[in-house]
Amino acid sequence: MLATTSEAQPRLAVDPVAGTQGFLVMTAGDARLIGAENEGTIAVGGNLSFGNYQVAGSSAGSFVVPPDSNPTALLVGGRVDFAASVPGSRLQVLGSGYVKVGDLTGTFVRDTDNNGALVNTRVLPVDDYEAAPRVELVTRQPVASVGPSSPLDFGSAFEGFRATATSLATCQQNVVLTTPEGAPLPRPVPPGSNAVVNLAPGVTNVLNLSASDLANISVLTFADQPTAETPLLVNVDTSDVGDAFVWRVPNFAGIGGDQARYILFNLPTATSITLTDDSATLEGTIYAPNAALNAATNGNIEGSIISRTLTHDGGEIHDFPFSTLLNCSQPTPTPTASTPTPTPTTPTPTPTTPTPTPTGPTPTPTGPTPTPTGPTPTPTLPTPTPTGPTSAPTTQPPVNPTGYPTKHPLPVTGTSTWPMLGIGSAGVGLGVALLLLARLRLRRNEN
Repeated sequence: MLATTSEAQPRLAVDPVAGTQGFLVMTAGDARLIGAENEGTIAVGGNLSFGNYQVAGSSAGSFVVPPDSNPTALLVGGRVDFAASVPGSRLQVLGSGYVKVGDLTGTFVRDTDNNGALVNTRVLPVDDYEAAPRVELVTRQPVASVGPSSPLDFGSAFEGFRATATSLATCQQNVVLTTPEGAPLPRPVPPGSNAVVNLAPGVTNVLNLSASDLANISVLTFADQPTAETPLLVNVDTSDVGDAFVWRVPNFAGIGGDQARYILFNLPTATSITLTDDSATLEGTIYAPNAALNAATNGNIEGSIISRTLTHDGGEIHDFPFSTLLNCSQPTPTPTASTPTPTPTTPTPTPTTPTPTPTGPTPTPTGPTPTPTGPTPTPTLPTPTPTGPTSAPTTQPPVNPTGYPTKHPLPVTGTSTWPMLGIGSAGVGLGVALLLLARLRLRRNEN
Protein backbone atom coordinates (compact mmCIF):
# COMPACT_ATOMS: atom_id res chain seq x y z
CA MET A 1 0.00 0.00 0.00
CA LEU A 2 1.11 3.54 -0.66
CA ALA A 3 1.61 5.88 2.25
CA THR A 4 -0.99 8.50 3.12
CA THR A 5 -0.37 9.11 6.83
CA SER A 6 0.19 12.60 8.16
CA GLU A 7 3.27 12.16 10.34
CA ALA A 8 6.52 12.04 8.39
CA GLN A 9 10.27 11.96 8.67
CA PRO A 10 12.58 13.76 6.20
CA ARG A 11 15.19 11.69 4.42
CA LEU A 12 18.08 12.19 2.04
CA ALA A 13 17.48 13.20 -1.58
CA VAL A 14 17.81 10.40 -4.14
CA ASP A 15 18.56 10.26 -7.86
CA PRO A 16 16.35 7.35 -8.95
CA VAL A 17 18.03 6.96 -12.37
CA ALA A 18 21.66 7.16 -11.23
CA GLY A 19 22.18 3.46 -12.00
CA THR A 20 21.47 3.99 -15.70
CA GLN A 21 24.89 5.62 -16.18
CA GLY A 22 23.19 8.17 -18.45
CA PHE A 23 21.23 5.77 -20.69
CA LEU A 24 17.76 7.04 -21.50
CA VAL A 25 16.25 3.53 -21.63
CA MET A 26 17.46 0.54 -19.60
CA THR A 27 16.10 -2.98 -19.26
CA ALA A 28 17.11 -5.87 -17.01
CA GLY A 29 16.20 -8.41 -19.67
CA ASP A 30 15.32 -8.53 -23.35
CA ALA A 31 14.25 -5.65 -25.57
CA ARG A 32 12.36 -5.77 -28.85
CA LEU A 33 12.59 -2.52 -30.82
CA ILE A 34 10.20 -2.59 -33.78
CA GLY A 35 9.21 1.01 -34.40
CA ALA A 36 9.85 3.74 -34.60
CA GLU A 37 12.77 5.34 -32.77
CA ASN A 38 14.50 6.21 -29.52
CA GLU A 39 16.05 9.65 -29.79
CA GLY A 40 18.34 8.84 -26.87
CA THR A 41 20.41 5.83 -25.83
CA ILE A 42 19.52 2.32 -24.67
CA ALA A 43 21.15 -0.37 -22.52
CA VAL A 44 19.62 -3.86 -22.86
CA GLY A 45 20.44 -6.35 -20.11
CA GLY A 46 19.32 -9.37 -22.13
CA ASN A 47 19.04 -10.05 -25.86
CA LEU A 48 18.06 -7.55 -28.55
CA SER A 49 15.69 -8.11 -31.46
CA PHE A 50 14.51 -5.35 -33.79
CA GLY A 51 12.76 -4.07 -36.90
CA ASN A 52 13.45 -0.82 -38.70
CA TYR A 53 14.47 1.35 -35.80
CA GLN A 54 16.77 4.22 -34.90
CA VAL A 55 18.74 4.92 -31.74
CA ALA A 56 20.47 8.14 -30.65
CA GLY A 57 18.65 10.40 -33.09
CA SER A 58 19.03 13.33 -30.71
CA SER A 59 21.98 12.35 -28.52
CA ALA A 60 24.54 9.53 -28.30
CA GLY A 61 24.76 10.11 -24.56
CA SER A 62 27.82 10.40 -22.35
CA PHE A 63 28.76 6.79 -21.50
CA VAL A 64 32.32 6.44 -22.76
CA VAL A 65 34.29 3.22 -22.22
CA PRO A 66 38.06 3.86 -22.31
CA PRO A 67 39.92 3.85 -24.65
CA ASP A 68 36.93 4.61 -26.92
CA SER A 69 36.76 8.07 -28.39
CA ASN A 70 32.97 8.02 -28.79
CA PRO A 71 30.17 7.34 -26.31
CA THR A 72 28.27 4.05 -26.38
CA ALA A 73 24.73 4.65 -27.60
CA LEU A 74 23.60 1.01 -27.80
CA LEU A 75 24.71 -1.54 -25.20
CA VAL A 76 23.53 -5.16 -25.34
CA GLY A 77 24.39 -7.30 -22.33
CA GLY A 78 23.35 -10.51 -24.10
CA ARG A 79 23.44 -11.06 -27.85
CA VAL A 80 21.80 -9.63 -30.94
CA ASP A 81 18.99 -12.05 -31.79
CA PHE A 82 18.87 -11.86 -35.58
CA ALA A 83 16.53 -14.84 -35.87
CA ALA A 84 13.84 -13.06 -33.84
CA SER A 85 14.32 -9.77 -35.70
CA VAL A 86 12.26 -8.58 -38.66
CA PRO A 87 13.80 -9.94 -41.88
CA GLY A 88 15.55 -7.33 -44.01
CA SER A 89 15.37 -4.67 -41.27
CA ARG A 90 18.00 -2.27 -40.01
CA LEU A 91 18.65 -0.87 -36.57
CA GLN A 92 20.59 2.35 -37.07
CA VAL A 93 22.81 3.87 -34.38
CA LEU A 94 23.04 7.58 -35.06
CA GLY A 95 24.99 10.47 -33.54
CA SER A 96 28.37 8.77 -34.07
CA GLY A 97 27.49 6.47 -31.18
CA TYR A 98 29.28 3.18 -30.56
CA VAL A 99 27.85 -0.28 -29.93
CA LYS A 100 28.77 -2.83 -27.22
CA VAL A 101 27.66 -6.47 -27.39
CA GLY A 102 28.28 -8.87 -24.53
CA ASP A 103 27.84 -12.12 -26.48
CA LEU A 104 29.00 -12.28 -30.10
CA THR A 105 27.91 -15.88 -30.67
CA GLY A 106 26.60 -16.14 -34.27
CA THR A 107 27.58 -12.52 -34.91
CA PHE A 108 30.00 -10.92 -37.34
CA VAL A 109 31.40 -7.41 -36.95
CA ARG A 110 32.86 -5.66 -39.98
CA ASP A 111 34.37 -2.25 -40.73
CA THR A 112 35.21 -3.10 -44.34
CA ASP A 113 32.79 -3.77 -47.18
CA ASN A 114 32.73 -6.83 -49.38
CA ASN A 115 35.42 -5.23 -51.55
CA GLY A 116 37.71 -4.57 -48.56
CA ALA A 117 37.15 -0.82 -48.47
CA LEU A 118 37.07 0.94 -45.09
CA VAL A 119 33.48 1.68 -44.16
CA ASN A 120 31.25 2.36 -41.16
CA THR A 121 30.94 -0.56 -38.76
CA ARG A 122 28.11 -3.08 -38.99
CA VAL A 123 27.00 -5.96 -36.76
CA LEU A 124 25.78 -8.82 -38.99
CA PRO A 125 24.18 -12.28 -38.84
CA VAL A 126 26.61 -13.64 -41.43
CA ASP A 127 29.97 -12.58 -42.83
CA ASP A 128 28.41 -10.38 -45.50
CA TYR A 129 28.56 -6.60 -45.20
CA GLU A 130 25.18 -6.27 -46.99
CA ALA A 131 23.37 -8.90 -44.92
CA ALA A 132 20.17 -8.07 -43.07
CA PRO A 133 18.73 -7.82 -40.51
CA ARG A 134 21.70 -5.84 -39.22
CA VAL A 135 22.85 -3.17 -36.81
CA GLU A 136 24.62 -0.36 -38.63
CA LEU A 137 26.57 2.61 -37.32
CA VAL A 138 27.22 5.97 -38.95
CA THR A 139 30.82 5.91 -37.76
CA ARG A 140 33.75 3.53 -38.03
CA GLN A 141 34.11 1.83 -34.65
CA PRO A 142 37.10 -0.50 -34.19
CA VAL A 143 35.91 -4.10 -34.48
CA ALA A 144 37.57 -5.20 -31.26
CA SER A 145 35.79 -2.40 -29.40
CA VAL A 146 32.35 -3.87 -30.14
CA GLY A 147 32.82 -6.89 -27.92
CA PRO A 148 32.35 -9.30 -26.44
CA SER A 149 32.03 -6.70 -23.73
CA SER A 150 29.31 -5.64 -21.29
CA PRO A 151 30.65 -2.75 -19.24
CA LEU A 152 27.48 -2.43 -17.13
CA ASP A 153 26.48 -4.59 -14.15
CA PHE A 154 22.77 -4.90 -14.90
CA GLY A 155 22.08 -7.12 -11.88
CA SER A 156 23.40 -4.60 -9.37
CA ALA A 157 21.77 -1.69 -11.18
CA PHE A 158 18.32 -3.26 -11.08
CA GLU A 159 18.72 -4.34 -7.49
CA GLY A 160 19.18 -0.66 -6.73
CA PHE A 161 16.22 0.38 -8.91
CA ARG A 162 13.91 -2.06 -7.14
CA ALA A 163 14.99 -0.86 -3.73
CA THR A 164 14.51 2.77 -4.76
CA ALA A 165 11.08 2.07 -6.24
CA THR A 166 9.96 0.39 -3.01
CA SER A 167 11.32 3.23 -0.92
CA LEU A 168 9.72 5.97 -3.03
CA ALA A 169 6.36 4.21 -2.72
CA THR A 170 6.36 5.03 1.00
CA CYS A 171 6.63 8.79 0.43
CA GLN A 172 3.98 10.89 2.09
CA GLN A 173 1.38 12.34 -0.25
CA ASN A 174 1.21 16.12 -0.31
CA VAL A 175 -0.68 16.70 -3.58
CA VAL A 176 -4.47 16.77 -3.70
CA LEU A 177 -6.07 16.47 -7.12
CA THR A 178 -8.93 18.85 -7.75
CA THR A 179 -11.63 19.33 -10.32
CA PRO A 180 -11.33 22.27 -12.73
CA GLU A 181 -13.70 24.11 -10.36
CA GLY A 182 -11.26 23.69 -7.47
CA ALA A 183 -13.11 21.05 -5.46
CA PRO A 184 -11.20 17.95 -4.27
CA LEU A 185 -11.43 15.18 -6.87
CA PRO A 186 -13.50 12.30 -5.45
CA ARG A 187 -11.89 8.97 -4.66
CA PRO A 188 -12.36 6.59 -6.34
CA VAL A 189 -11.80 8.83 -9.34
CA PRO A 190 -14.81 8.88 -11.68
CA PRO A 191 -14.11 7.67 -15.24
CA GLY A 192 -13.28 10.43 -17.73
CA SER A 193 -12.13 12.89 -15.05
CA ASN A 194 -10.16 16.06 -15.69
CA ALA A 195 -7.77 16.08 -12.74
CA VAL A 196 -5.93 19.28 -11.86
CA VAL A 197 -2.47 19.14 -10.25
CA ASN A 198 -1.44 22.02 -7.98
CA LEU A 199 2.24 21.90 -6.97
CA ALA A 200 3.87 23.35 -3.86
CA PRO A 201 7.00 25.26 -4.92
CA GLY A 202 10.48 24.24 -3.80
CA VAL A 203 9.64 20.72 -2.57
CA THR A 204 9.14 17.22 -3.97
CA ASN A 205 5.44 16.87 -4.68
CA VAL A 206 3.99 13.39 -4.16
CA LEU A 207 0.75 12.04 -5.61
CA ASN A 208 -0.34 8.51 -4.67
CA LEU A 209 -2.89 6.80 -6.94
CA SER A 210 -4.27 3.35 -7.54
CA ALA A 211 -3.99 2.02 -11.08
CA SER A 212 -7.77 2.18 -11.43
CA ASP A 213 -7.86 5.83 -10.40
CA LEU A 214 -5.06 6.72 -12.81
CA ALA A 215 -6.80 4.88 -15.64
CA ASN A 216 -9.98 6.91 -15.01
CA ILE A 217 -8.19 10.23 -15.59
CA SER A 218 -8.66 11.35 -19.19
CA VAL A 219 -6.96 14.74 -18.76
CA LEU A 220 -4.18 15.60 -16.32
CA THR A 221 -4.00 19.37 -16.08
CA PHE A 222 -1.04 21.12 -14.47
CA ALA A 223 -1.89 24.38 -12.77
CA ASP A 224 1.83 24.69 -11.94
CA GLN A 225 4.77 23.49 -14.00
CA PRO A 226 7.26 21.01 -12.52
CA THR A 227 10.87 22.16 -12.24
CA ALA A 228 14.12 20.78 -10.86
CA GLU A 229 13.23 22.36 -7.50
CA THR A 230 9.55 21.39 -7.74
CA PRO A 231 9.45 17.82 -9.13
CA LEU A 232 6.42 15.53 -9.14
CA LEU A 233 6.53 11.90 -8.01
CA VAL A 234 3.44 9.84 -8.92
CA ASN A 235 3.31 6.53 -7.03
CA VAL A 236 0.99 4.06 -8.76
CA ASP A 237 -0.29 1.12 -6.72
CA THR A 238 -1.13 -1.62 -9.23
CA SER A 239 -2.27 -4.22 -6.70
CA ASP A 240 -5.92 -3.47 -7.52
CA VAL A 241 -5.37 -4.75 -11.09
CA GLY A 242 -3.25 -7.74 -10.12
CA ASP A 243 -0.09 -5.77 -11.00
CA ALA A 244 -0.98 -6.05 -14.72
CA PHE A 245 -1.76 -2.48 -15.72
CA VAL A 246 -3.35 -1.59 -19.05
CA TRP A 247 -3.08 2.19 -19.32
CA ARG A 248 -4.62 4.58 -21.76
CA VAL A 249 -2.29 7.50 -21.12
CA PRO A 250 -4.30 10.72 -20.59
CA ASN A 251 -3.74 14.05 -22.22
CA PHE A 252 -1.20 16.14 -20.31
CA ALA A 253 -2.33 19.78 -20.31
CA GLY A 254 -0.10 22.69 -19.39
CA ILE A 255 3.30 20.97 -19.79
CA GLY A 256 5.59 19.44 -22.41
CA GLY A 257 8.94 17.70 -22.81
CA ASP A 258 10.91 20.32 -20.89
CA GLN A 259 8.77 19.73 -17.79
CA ALA A 260 8.69 15.94 -18.35
CA ARG A 261 12.28 15.80 -17.05
CA TYR A 262 10.89 16.44 -13.56
CA ILE A 263 8.00 13.93 -13.49
CA LEU A 264 8.42 10.29 -12.47
CA PHE A 265 5.73 7.58 -12.55
CA ASN A 266 6.79 4.94 -10.02
CA LEU A 267 5.13 1.53 -10.42
CA PRO A 268 7.09 -0.61 -7.93
CA THR A 269 5.01 -3.82 -7.95
CA ALA A 270 3.76 -3.85 -11.54
CA THR A 271 4.76 -6.99 -13.44
CA SER A 272 3.33 -5.88 -16.78
CA ILE A 273 2.37 -2.50 -18.22
CA THR A 274 0.66 -2.03 -21.57
CA LEU A 275 0.23 1.42 -23.09
CA THR A 276 -2.81 1.22 -25.34
CA ASP A 277 -2.68 2.18 -29.00
CA ASP A 278 -4.89 5.25 -28.42
CA SER A 279 -2.70 6.63 -25.62
CA ALA A 280 -1.66 10.27 -25.63
CA THR A 281 1.97 11.35 -25.25
CA LEU A 282 3.30 10.38 -21.85
CA GLU A 283 5.12 13.24 -20.17
CA GLY A 284 7.53 11.80 -17.63
CA THR A 285 9.66 8.79 -16.75
CA ILE A 286 8.28 5.25 -16.47
CA TYR A 287 9.98 3.69 -13.43
CA ALA A 288 8.91 0.04 -13.36
CA PRO A 289 11.94 -2.20 -12.68
CA ASN A 290 9.79 -5.33 -12.19
CA ALA A 291 7.54 -4.89 -15.22
CA ALA A 292 7.45 -6.07 -18.81
CA LEU A 293 6.62 -2.82 -20.61
CA ASN A 294 4.71 -3.06 -23.88
CA ALA A 295 4.66 0.35 -25.50
CA ALA A 296 2.60 -0.66 -28.51
CA THR A 297 1.23 2.83 -28.97
CA ASN A 298 1.14 5.66 -31.44
CA GLY A 299 1.74 8.07 -28.60
CA ASN A 300 5.21 9.24 -27.66
CA ILE A 301 7.07 8.81 -24.39
CA GLU A 302 8.96 11.86 -23.24
CA GLY A 303 11.22 10.71 -20.43
CA SER A 304 13.38 7.85 -19.23
CA ILE A 305 12.30 4.20 -19.17
CA ILE A 306 13.45 1.66 -16.59
CA SER A 307 11.74 -1.73 -16.95
CA ARG A 308 12.37 -5.44 -16.70
CA THR A 309 11.78 -5.94 -20.42
CA LEU A 310 10.63 -3.65 -23.24
CA THR A 311 8.68 -3.95 -26.45
CA HIS A 312 8.54 -0.68 -28.37
CA ASP A 313 6.30 -0.71 -31.38
CA GLY A 314 4.69 2.57 -32.26
CA GLY A 315 5.56 6.11 -31.34
CA GLU A 316 8.85 7.68 -30.40
CA ILE A 317 10.85 7.87 -27.18
CA HIS A 318 12.01 11.45 -26.87
CA ASP A 319 15.25 12.36 -25.16
CA PHE A 320 13.99 14.04 -21.98
CA PRO A 321 15.74 11.98 -19.26
CA PHE A 322 14.77 12.41 -15.65
CA SER A 323 17.01 15.21 -14.41
CA THR A 324 16.58 16.02 -10.73
CA LEU A 325 16.58 14.62 -7.18
CA LEU A 326 13.59 13.47 -5.17
CA ASN A 327 13.54 14.47 -1.54
CA CYS A 328 10.25 13.35 -0.06
CA SER A 329 9.17 12.50 3.46
CA GLN A 330 8.53 9.01 4.75
CA PRO A 331 5.60 8.38 7.08
CA THR A 332 6.33 7.41 10.65
CA PRO A 333 4.60 4.08 11.32
CA THR A 334 1.90 4.28 13.98
CA PRO A 335 1.71 1.17 16.20
CA THR A 336 -1.65 -0.57 16.09
CA ALA A 337 -3.28 -3.08 18.38
CA SER A 338 -1.92 -5.88 16.22
CA THR A 339 1.63 -4.58 16.35
CA PRO A 340 3.65 -6.78 18.72
CA THR A 341 5.37 -5.03 21.60
CA PRO A 342 9.11 -5.55 21.40
CA THR A 343 10.46 -7.90 24.08
CA PRO A 344 13.27 -6.37 26.17
CA THR A 345 16.63 -7.99 25.58
CA THR A 346 17.30 -8.08 29.35
CA PRO A 347 14.88 -10.45 31.04
CA THR A 348 12.58 -8.77 33.51
CA PRO A 349 12.12 -10.85 36.69
CA THR A 350 8.64 -12.26 36.98
CA PRO A 351 7.14 -11.22 40.30
CA THR A 352 5.97 -14.04 42.54
CA THR A 353 2.61 -14.02 44.22
CA PRO A 354 2.89 -11.41 46.97
CA THR A 355 2.32 -12.43 50.57
CA PRO A 356 -0.69 -10.43 51.73
CA THR A 357 0.06 -8.07 54.57
CA PRO A 358 -2.78 -7.84 57.11
CA THR A 359 -4.28 -4.40 57.15
CA GLY A 360 -6.47 -5.00 60.21
CA PRO A 361 -5.66 -6.08 63.78
CA THR A 362 -3.86 -9.36 64.35
CA PRO A 363 -6.53 -12.04 64.90
CA THR A 364 -6.74 -13.62 68.35
CA PRO A 365 -7.04 -17.40 68.31
CA THR A 366 -10.56 -18.52 69.18
CA GLY A 367 -9.79 -22.17 69.77
CA PRO A 368 -8.40 -23.66 73.06
CA THR A 369 -4.72 -23.39 73.80
CA PRO A 370 -3.11 -26.75 73.03
CA THR A 371 -2.34 -28.85 76.14
CA PRO A 372 0.82 -30.97 76.20
CA THR A 373 0.02 -34.57 75.33
CA GLY A 374 2.54 -36.05 77.81
CA PRO A 375 1.21 -36.80 81.34
CA THR A 376 1.87 -34.22 83.98
CA PRO A 377 2.99 -36.00 87.22
CA THR A 378 0.35 -35.55 89.85
CA PRO A 379 1.17 -36.54 93.49
CA THR A 380 -1.09 -39.30 94.84
CA LEU A 381 -0.21 -38.60 98.52
CA PRO A 382 -2.73 -36.37 100.22
CA THR A 383 -1.65 -32.97 101.25
CA PRO A 384 -1.41 -33.17 105.07
CA THR A 385 -3.97 -30.95 106.68
CA PRO A 386 -3.61 -30.33 110.39
CA THR A 387 -6.75 -31.52 112.24
CA GLY A 388 -5.57 -31.26 115.78
CA PRO A 389 -2.91 -32.91 117.89
CA THR A 390 -2.68 -36.02 115.72
CA SER A 391 -1.29 -35.57 112.27
CA ALA A 392 -1.72 -39.19 111.13
CA PRO A 393 -3.04 -39.49 107.65
CA THR A 394 -6.57 -40.70 107.24
CA THR A 395 -5.99 -42.28 103.81
CA GLN A 396 -3.82 -45.33 103.28
CA PRO A 397 -1.23 -45.23 100.56
CA PRO A 398 -2.12 -47.31 97.50
CA VAL A 399 -0.91 -50.87 97.46
CA ASN A 400 0.56 -52.43 94.34
CA PRO A 401 0.08 -56.15 93.50
CA THR A 402 3.16 -57.13 95.54
CA GLY A 403 1.52 -56.00 98.74
CA TYR A 404 3.97 -53.25 99.45
CA PRO A 405 3.01 -49.60 99.43
CA THR A 406 3.73 -47.86 96.21
CA LYS A 407 6.49 -45.35 96.52
CA HIS A 408 5.83 -41.92 95.10
CA PRO A 409 8.43 -39.32 94.49
CA LEU A 410 7.89 -35.99 96.09
CA PRO A 411 6.21 -33.85 93.53
CA VAL A 412 8.07 -30.72 92.55
CA THR A 413 5.48 -28.00 92.44
CA GLY A 414 7.49 -24.88 93.06
CA THR A 415 7.93 -22.67 96.08
CA SER A 416 4.36 -23.24 97.29
CA THR A 417 5.40 -26.69 98.73
CA TRP A 418 7.57 -25.23 101.55
CA PRO A 419 4.77 -23.73 103.62
CA MET A 420 3.11 -27.14 103.73
CA LEU A 421 6.33 -28.78 105.02
CA GLY A 422 6.61 -26.14 107.71
CA ILE A 423 3.11 -26.86 108.95
CA GLY A 424 3.83 -30.57 109.02
CA SER A 425 7.00 -30.05 111.08
CA ALA A 426 5.14 -27.86 113.54
CA GLY A 427 2.52 -30.57 114.01
CA VAL A 428 5.17 -33.21 114.77
CA GLY A 429 6.85 -30.92 117.28
CA LEU A 430 3.54 -30.30 119.05
CA GLY A 431 2.82 -33.99 119.23
CA VAL A 432 6.23 -34.73 120.83
CA ALA A 433 5.71 -31.95 123.40
CA LEU A 434 2.29 -33.33 124.43
CA LEU A 435 3.73 -36.80 124.78
CA LEU A 436 6.50 -35.58 127.06
CA LEU A 437 4.00 -33.63 129.15
CA ALA A 438 1.80 -36.70 129.52
CA ARG A 439 4.72 -38.79 130.75
CA LEU A 440 5.70 -36.09 133.27
CA ARG A 441 2.18 -36.02 134.73
CA LEU A 442 2.16 -39.80 134.99
CA ARG A 443 5.36 -39.84 137.05
CA ARG A 444 3.99 -37.17 139.44
CA ASN A 445 0.89 -39.23 140.06
CA GLU A 446 3.00 -42.27 140.86
CA ASN A 447 4.91 -40.37 143.42
